[in-house]
Amino acid sequence: MKKPLIEVEGVSKFFGDKVVHDGIDLDIRKGEILTLMGGSGSGKSVLLRSLIGLEKPDKGKILFDGQDITKLGEEQLVDVRKRIAYCFQYGALFDSLTIAENLAYPLREHTKLTDGEISERVHAALEQVGLGGSEELLPSDLSGGMQRRVGVARAIILKPEVILYDEPTTGLDPYNTRQILRIVLDLKKQGVTSVLVTHDMSSIFAVTDRVAFLKKGKIAALGTAEEIRDTKNAELKGFILGETM
Repeated sequence: MKKPLIEVEGVSKFFGDKVVHDGIDLDIRKGEILTLMGGSGSGKSVLLRSLIGLEKPDKGKILFDGQDITKLGEEQLVDVRKRIAYCFQYGALFDSLTIAENLAYPLREHTKLTDGEISERVHAALEQVGLGGSEELLPSDLSGGMQRRVGVARAIILKPEVILYDEPTTGLDPYNTRQILRIVLDLKKQGVTSVLVTHDMSSIFAVTDRVAFLKKGKIAALGTAEEIRDTKNAELKGFILGETM
């Protein structure tokens, strides 16, 4: 088996007296779709943010391509964040910028592409998420689901190796949910690694390769989508059924 792209080793995180992570170990393989599942407050989003340096563990290491990102400062993390993109739950678009300007922003900040090359990259990203022709619109002109897809387009604009999704389908109608899942699967075909945080059980079993179930600061279960769905573990089964009822 190939060396994991991301290795979480003995990670612990505390907020005051609250233990969020208690010695978590987790490997993320290149090209897979991994879902972080767990109840509210189980530390899924904190772990997701830790994978890009937005949170710092109190103990342990997070290795990305062999480099411990927990030791890096903000300037050093810039290079990591070109390779790992974070897709915020509600898109986190700049309201005063057009869709094209929102997508062009990271390109202007982190590349030396010409205006023409930037326009081509923006157009291609919007086409990939099914929103070609929306370049001159403002975020307020789009539905919530369309804004979420623009957020994905911005996440892929730098052609990252890894994309982290925080609740990508929460609150979306079935059409936009299918569009988001289609994009995740299309990116997998291109070799992109994806990590999702979600409560949407249908999304988990539709796209994911493996599921990590967080409970009480630990990885309580880890397996393929089929193994998790067919689990005999009563506690995990109850959680899944409770989420899908």
